Amino acid sequence: MEFAELVKNRYSCRAFADRAVEPEKLMVVLEAGRLSPTAVNGQPVIVKVLESPDSLKKIRGLTRMAYNAPVVIMVCYDDTKVYTPTNYMDDFKSGIMDSSIVATSMMMQATDLGLATLWARGFSAAHIEHEFGFPENIKLACLLDVGYADPVDGLPSPRHDLRKSMNEFAEEM
Repeated sequence: MEFAELVKNRYSCRAFADRAVEPEKLMVVLEAGRLSPTAVNGQPVIVKVLESPDSLKKIRGLTRMAYNAPVVIMVCYDDTKVYTPTNYMDDFKSGIMDSSIVATSMMMQATDLGLATLWARGFSAAHIEHEFGFPENIKLACLLDVGYADPVDGLPSPRHDLRKSMNEFAEEM
């Protein structure tokens, strides 16, 4: 698929079919994340793949943002390995940025493979980290739900095609 077409076709799916994701497709999605850029190539991102009935039941009990996806990828980062420049006057740390890049790469790869996704962050990360027993340095950035869209209920939102004009989006300085 051409990249512009891929970007246009990707949407947030909130209803998934009762169909497993093929292991080989999941590995291609994960490889896209593994190869993604991070600040100074520090690679602080760690993903936790939830597929078992127990882990899916657990995440669904903690947030509605897992929906009924057959795979939920927890995109996390090691806070001790993020890029933290010392020559800036602000408190920038690259963990969320790096995780977002990785999640986006996996999301776009999944779309290219005919899978549907939802990039989700409507939950208490600290609560989920605690319930899954994360060590203190591992932080949950987002969830990426992955599966096949339900043919009836897993369609794009009516707002999907609403976009700012280019003049509203980009400003010349």
